[in-house]
Amino acid sequence: MNLVKMKKQLFIILLPVVLSLSITPLSAKTIQYVSDDLTIPMRSGTTTGHKILKFLNSGMAVEVVEITDDEKHSLVVPVDDASKTGWVETRLLMNNKSARDQLVVEKKRNQSIKTTLSDLKKELAESKSQNNELQNIQNELENKIKSLQTTLTSLRKNASDPIRIADENEQLKQQLTSVKLKLNKLTQQNIILGDQNIKQWFLIGGAVSMGSLIFGIVLTRIRWRKKESWGANY
Repeated sequence: MNLVKMKKQLFIILLPVVLSLSITPLSAKTIQYVSDDLTIPMRSGTTTGHKILKFLNSGMAVEVVEITDDEKHSLVVPVDDASKTGWVETRLLMNNKSARDQLVVEKKRNQSIKTTLSDLKKELAESKSQNNELQNIQNELENKIKSLQTTLTSLRKNASDPIRIADENEQLKQQLTSVKLKLNKLTQQNIILGDQNIKQWFLIGGAVSMGSLIFGIVLTRIRWRKKESWGANY
């Protein structure tokens, strides 16, 4: 039960008390009460010679049906026994309950208020206890949320590493493939250059051999000519 509801209940309980102390009930026009500490006779007529029908105790509620012209006597009907009607002296009636009856009523009402207040205090204590429990639960949940957020951050960080490593591996693979292609190209170029060098060396060797051969032939002819020229001189 919340505080607003408790205030409403307390207001509802205290409202009749305030009204009873400050406002005269509408029924006071027709309902009156026997005066304090009296037991009065209710007669069949307005004089003492009329028959006594019933004795009305102090504080008894009666409904006033009629009042004599001089207002000295009132025709009443007991609220607790509507089968009897009789006359009583008006001066022995009063508009409000006797102080004794009012005190009893107020004591009962006061006790009811105390009981209600006690119940409200218990409910308030229970509400505070429940509020403390809920606060503890809220604190635990907040701590769990913080722990989960920390764990989530760690998981995200750990999850990002494999992705980053995979990306780096993929980049390395691509770089390795590119390097292999370049290496194959260079290898082929080296093979081609090697073949060309061999061919060049072969041609050079052939040219050198051919040159040597031609040179030998020329040199031989030159020598023979010199010999022939030497023989002509003799």
